[in-house]
Amino acid sequence: MLKNILVATDASPASNRAINLAADMAGKYGATLHLLYAVRDMQLPPELRKMAEVEKIAGARSDVLDFVGQKILGDAKTRAMKKCTGAVKTSLEHGDPATVILRYAKRRQIDLIVIGTRGLGQVKSMLMGSVSRKVTNMSQINCLVIR
Repeated sequence: MLKNILVATDASPASNRAINLAADMAGKYGATLHLLYAVRDMQLPPELRKMAEVEKIAGARSDVLDFVGQKILGDAKTRAMKKCTGAVKTSLEHGDPATVILRYAKRRQIDLIVIGTRGLGQVKSMLMGSVSRKVTNMSQINCLVIR
């Protein structure tokens, strides 16, 4: 039985399809739908970290990314609530997206992770890695990949 379904979203067409499917499933099973947006932290070179002004720039950049993330989550929640009559929770977290997704899923006792794939192609995906590939390979939780 599904009680908690997680959708990792990035506002891509595949993640929007993942939201639609997961919201439909959550509605049918009476599950709580969790919408997660991961803000990838960018590391600055040590030379730049020494500059006081860089901290201000990094803070402003973080504020912008958080604002965009909250907008993406708000839109995702609106989309999900059209199909899901149960609880819809949103969360924005910082870090490597795959790590954030796996950590959230474990912490919230998620039963199913639904994640979209960007369709990079096999070679490019294998060379660069992809969030959906990392999550499905590392997760102990059932995953549904949406193309």
